[in-house]
Amino acid sequence: MWKRVGMILAVFLLAACSNESDQPAPTLGADAKVAKAYLEEQGYDVVSYEGDRTLSFEKADLLELPTRSTWEVQTTPPDDYIGRDIRKERFIVRNHPLGQANVFVMMVDGEIIGGTSYPDSAEPLTGASYSLDGKTAEELHPDYMEWRSEWEAKYSE
Repeated sequence: MWKRVGMILAVFLLAACSNESDQPAPTLGADAKVAKAYLEEQGYDVVSYEGDRTLSFEKADLLELPTRSTWEVQTTPPDDYIGRDIRKERFIVRNHPLGQANVFVMMVDGEIIGGTSYPDSAEPLTGASYSLDGKTAEELHPDYMEWRSEWEAKYSE
């Protein structure tokens, strides 16, 4: 009897520890193909496509992380996208200002509206997002504190 219990336990452990590579690789849909072509036009070498997700946000979310962190590194204001579905296509690229990087291309209705990036690292990372081309919020908004005050006043109304 103990042999059976041990064998059943071993089967469960093997199943729980199975290799994730058994999962099929995500396939590029129409938006992902547009995003990939855009990244290649920017001079990035696309290493892999990591999938997509769809999200939306409300005006109040622009004052909270992670939504604020995402939008403070965009050149496009968020106003036209409040309450709309935004598709984020994720790739790993090389030849990026951050080195090998994870990039998220943000799209609405098949059009690229911006994106974010962060270094590709086996170690956990903390901190804010970088723009699609690897810039910080401080680089995009040289007087960051003034810009942040204006942002908070605008989106807390």
